[in-house]
Amino acid sequence: MKLSILEQAEIKTLTSRLNAIQSIPGNPMGVHQLVKGTTHAFAVKHIPGPAFNTVRGLNEQVLSHIEEIFGFYENLSINFRVEIAPTNSSEKLLRKLAELGFYQSGFHASFIGEVKGFKSQSMPSSLDIRPLGKNDFDLFASIYVAAFGLPTFIQEGIKQNNEILFEVPGWEFYIAYKQDVPVGVAVLNVQEEIATLAAAATLPGYRNMGVHSALLKKRVEIAIEKGARYITSEATYGSGSHRNMERAGLKLAYTKAIWTKL
Repeated sequence: MKLSILEQAEIKTLTSRLNAIQSIPGNPMGVHQLVKGTTHAFAVKHIPGPAFNTVRGLNEQVLSHIEEIFGFYENLSINFRVEIAPTNSSEKLLRKLAELGFYQSGFHASFIGEVKGFKSQSMPSSLDIRPLGKNDFDLFASIYVAAFGLPTFIQEGIKQNNEILFEVPGWEFYIAYKQDVPVGVAVLNVQEEIATLAAAATLPGYRNMGVHSALLKKRVEIAIEKGARYITSEATYGSGSHRNMERAGLKLAYTKAIWTKL
C-alpha cells in the first residue's frame, strides 16, 4: 500500500471543501490557497484554528519556496500549522523549520485501509443512521457545535460551510438517531478510488453508546458501494475515535508531526 495515497486523499478532501466554500459569492469566509509543487497551503481568514489553516505536503524539494509559503500567511495575518508526514521528513526540512522559529508541538494520526480487508459489520439495533437532508444543516451544525463545545456564534458558519457541499459530487452527510433523537453526525467524501471519513461528532450525553462506531460502519459501507478501493481518515492519536477506526478495520499508517510558530 502506498502511503502517499493517504496524504493525497487528505489534500484532495480539504481542497474540495475549501473550493466549495470559496465559491460562495463574495468569498465571505476569506478562503485562500497557495500551491507550490506538492505543497498546499490552506487558509481561511474567518475560521480561526488549525483545521483549515494548515500546510500539507511540505518536503525538502520545495524549500526554495518556504519563505513565500509562510509569507502567504503573514500577509493574511493568519496563524497556521505545518503537518509533516514521516514520508516527507528530512533533517534539512526540520532544521529549516526550526530556523524559521517553528517547533514540533504535537502529533496527529492518519489511518488507511484497503476495502478488500473490511468485513461486513452489524449496526446496533438501537441506532438508525440516515442520510442528512438538504434542509437539515441547521440540525447538523447544532450537533457539531454541541459535540465539540464550540461557541454558538459560529453555528451559522458551520451550517453554511457544510451546506455548500451538499450538491458537490462525492460529498455525503449522515445523521445518527437513537429512538428518533438526533445524537450524532458524520461526513464522507469519495473521490475516485479513495474514500475519506471526513468528520464525525456525537452529542456528549450519548457517547460510549456506539454512535461513532455506527457512523463509521455506515460510511465504510457506502464507500464500498461507491467503488472506493481505499478508506482514509484522521484522528487524535490514542483517542476514542482512534480506537473506533481500528475496530472498524482501518490501520494506523503514521502519525504526522505538527509544527507551530513559537
